Amino acid sequence: MLKSIGLEVVGGQRLTCEGCEQRVERLLKTLQGIRQVRAQARNQLIEVLYDAALVEAKAITERLGEIGYHTRVGSST
Repeated sequence: MLKSIGLEVVGGQRLTCEGCEQRVERLLKTLQGIRQVRAQARNQLIEVLYDAALVEAKAITERLGEIGYHTRVGSST
């Protein structure tokens, strides 16, 4: 089942440029079940479309934490 989650970067490292956006997008796409990622430095948001049968939201936030991005869920469906 496909789900979406919106994550707000709230601490640690911040998204500051296009390179940061691309790094986050590449990193999350290495997780099995990730279908689409869009990181936005302008508003510190990361939107992820994923297959909940293959990956949990917690794994997504943990992977971001591994590279210094602390997030909180802003929205999910």
